[in-house]
Amino acid sequence: MKALKLLTISFCVLGATILAADILPARGPLQFSTYDKDNNGVITSKEFDAIKVQRINQKVESGKLMRNVNNSANFSDIDVNNDGKVTPLELTTYQEKRYADKLNQRNTNKKSMGQGQGQKGQGQGQGNKW
Repeated sequence: MKALKLLTISFCVLGATILAADILPARGPLQFSTYDKDNNGVITSKEFDAIKVQRINQKVESGKLMRNVNNSANFSDIDVNNDGKVTPLELTTYQEKRYADKLNQRNTNKKSMGQGQGQKGQGQGQGNKW
């Protein structure tokens, strides 16, 4: 009886591990190995598109808003030398550039939301004239 329980628990853990392996993170960059399903050291457009579709479907199924789906990367954005393959260096370079662009955009937005001049006679620092 104990052996049967142990076997049942083992199958449950194994099944959960297999299911979890197919779940992609909802946000952030993916590792090269996530895309490179055949482990040949490059990502093809077919591999890239399959993961992109899987990630979008996961978001739809979980009820996530799809506000920025049109901003997601295309294979041609990453394959800079247009050889039809993405190398680990190309993917890393693209991901780092995209992250830097997002940081710059956030910093620009923060600066532009500071305390500006305001309207004439009503700007910051005018004080009350009672």
